[in-house]
Amino acid sequence: MYRQPRFGYLRLVMARLKGAPASGGEWSQIRSATAQVNQSLKGKGSMRVRRAVAEMGEYNPPTEMRAEGGYLLLDFSESTVPPSEPVVRAMREFVTGGRVRMYPAYGDLTRKLAAYVGVRPEQVLVANGSDGAIQLIERAILDPGDEVVLAKPYFQILASTAQSIGARVVSPPYRPDFTFPFEEIVAAVTPKTRMIVVVNPNNPTGTSAPLDQVESLLSRFPDLCIFVDEAYYEFSGRTAVPLLDKYANLVVSRTFAKAMALAGLRFGYAVSNPDFIRQLAKLRIPYDVNSVACVAAAASLDHPEPWQAYVKEVMDRAKPMVERFLDEHTVAFVKSDCNFMLIRDENPGAVYEYLKERGILVRPQRQLPEYFRASIGTVPEMRRFLNVYGEYLAESRARRRSAGPAAARSVS
Repeated sequence: MYRQPRFGYLRLVMARLKGAPASGGEWSQIRSATAQVNQSLKGKGSMRVRRAVAEMGEYNPPTEMRAEGGYLLLDFSESTVPPSEPVVRAMREFVTGGRVRMYPAYGDLTRKLAAYVGVRPEQVLVANGSDGAIQLIERAILDPGDEVVLAKPYFQILASTAQSIGARVVSPPYRPDFTFPFEEIVAAVTPKTRMIVVVNPNNPTGTSAPLDQVESLLSRFPDLCIFVDEAYYEFSGRTAVPLLDKYANLVVSRTFAKAMALAGLRFGYAVSNPDFIRQLAKLRIPYDVNSVACVAAAASLDHPEPWQAYVKEVMDRAKPMVERFLDEHTVAFVKSDCNFMLIRDENPGAVYEYLKERGILVRPQRQLPEYFRASIGTVPEMRRFLNVYGEYLAESRARRRSAGPAAARSVS
């Protein structure tokens, strides 16, 4: 009889062993569970998957039904406003002009993108979102058995891509104040290390590694790939790109999913030295960035004023307003460098449900269960969030007071 493969059990065992040597008995359990997966698949006439794939965790972001409930979407650090009219008009004209039937071409857009970044066109490769760039970069560098140093908590795709190759992810934790663990990263490098990943600003903490520490990694480890993901560059204004003139071991990825409001079109890019870009191009699936995404990206670069105004409102007005509210209500939060923040609560699940029932989505954090993450949108949107969240705080604190002194603890 066919039995459901025990993927959940296997992930549990692997999570327990993460960061510690496994005993013989534990490895026996892992081999047994892997064999069960493959035997179950074989019993259904399916294909046997590679061990590295069978042992991976799954990335299942809660994207379904988000667009159908009329929610204020503060859960995925996307733009809270749609693309500007010039971008929408460019897409409409392209689709109605009969050119969708043609395969995309990237030359003109690559030159325009290079001018925006401040590099030569041969230093840029467009990709299917920054996720696509991440996969290309890690596939180009890593072999089975190699190690990647990536501070945790981290964006899951950075780890799962490496794991799918058979590489090992070494994860020094961010410090208690969520500053970048530079010394711990350096200490984690071994002869098996091939790559160090720096997410600047980091998702989900919103904190950044100082650029002098990024440069120190580049100079200390000239034979390692130093991969800097800058998905939130437009919000933080900090970039490692100028270091490309000095260091051949640097690669940077970015996206148009955040500030430019093109998350649904999947447009990103990688920036590095020309030789490494040529190597990445060998791995790219032909025509993997669709034409509509390219048109929208080009129009976003041609007409930057709307998204630049949105970034300014988020960073200069809306985020300070949220920070003041949290300070005034003695709610702990992580001061971030971009368009989201971690907010601490002793019951983030209850916060999530309360906000959802009132039309607002935020993101609970599996890696940081005492926090939830909230995107920062426009001033009116964040006033709406603060009004509802303020009601939650008042109600939850009133319940604690009524329960007695021992229960009347601060939410923070």
